[in-house]
Amino acid sequence: MYMIYIALAIGAGLILAAQNAVNAQLSFLLKSPLVACFMAYIVGSFLLLILTVVLGDFSKIELIFSAPIWMTTGGLFGLVFITSCIILFPKIGSVETVMFPTLGQILSGMFFETFGWFNTTVVMVSVARIIGIIILLAGTYIAVVLSARHSTIELASSEHSKSQMLNRLWAFGAGILCTVQSTFNGQLGHYIQSPTVSALWAFIIGLIVLAFLKNSNWRYLRIGIRLSQSWFAGLAGAAFVTLMSLLILPLGPGLTVSISTLGVMIGAMLIQQFGLFQSKQQSISIYQIIGVIGMLIGTLIIKIY
Repeated sequence: MYMIYIALAIGAGLILAAQNAVNAQLSFLLKSPLVACFMAYIVGSFLLLILTVVLGDFSKIELIFSAPIWMTTGGLFGLVFITSCIILFPKIGSVETVMFPTLGQILSGMFFETFGWFNTTVVMVSVARIIGIIILLAGTYIAVVLSARHSTIELASSEHSKSQMLNRLWAFGAGILCTVQSTFNGQLGHYIQSPTVSALWAFIIGLIVLAFLKNSNWRYLRIGIRLSQSWFAGLAGAAFVTLMSLLILPLGPGLTVSISTLGVMIGAMLIQQFGLFQSKQQSISIYQIIGVIGMLIGTLIIKIY
C-alpha cells in the first residue's frame, strides 16, 4: 500500500508540472492570469462536484462547518499559489517557476514535520535525514540552477537582477503556500473523512475570491469555456489537490512534498524535451539528469531513515 502512495505522489507532481504549462498557455489565450485561473477553478469545481456525488460524499460537506477554521482556509493559499505560478511563468521562465516553489515546498514540509505543526506527525531530526535533505536540495540545484546557467548564461547578464530576485522570492513563498494548502486540505479531509470534499471546498473558496476580483477581461470567460486548455487545467488542478489531500496524512507533508517534487521535475523535463503543451522545446541537459537522480537518492534516504 505504501508503494501505491509513493506512485500517487509522483503522479501528483507530474500533474502539477503539466498544469503549470497549460495554465500559462491559457493565460496567454485569455489575456489575463485571473481569468485563466477562474476558468480552471470553474472546471475543477464542476468535476469535483460530480465526483463527490458519485462517491456519495456530498452530504459530508456540512461537516466542514464544524471543523477548526484554519482547516477550511487551504483554498486561499492554493489560489495564491496557482495564480503566482501563472504570473511568474513568463517572468522567470518554466525552469525557475518549478525550482523556487519546489525549494519552498521541500523546506516548509520538513519544517512542519520537525515541529509537528498543524497536527502533523512529528519526525525527529537525524543525521541521515539531514544528509538526505542536503542531497535532495543539491539535486534540485544541479537539475535547475546549473542547467539554467549553462543554457542561458548570455541572457543572464542582461536581466534586471533586483526584479528577478523579487520574483524568485515570490516563487519560493508560493511554494510554502502550496505546502500549507496541502497540509490544511489533508487535515480537513481526515476530519470529514473525504479528501474529495476537502478538495471541492478548496476550489469553492477559490471561486468565491475570484468572483469578487473585478477584471475588465471577464468577457473572455465565454471564450475560455470552449477551450480544451480550460478543461485540462481544471481537471489537473482537481486531481492535484485531491491527491495531495489524500497523501499528506499517510506520508506526512515532508515526504509527500519531496516525492511529488520528483514528479514535478520529471514532468518539467519531459515538457521541455518534447515541447509539450506548445511550450518551448529544449533538449534535456546532463545537469538535469544528474540532478533528478540526486533528488531520488535524497528522497530514498529520507524515507528509509
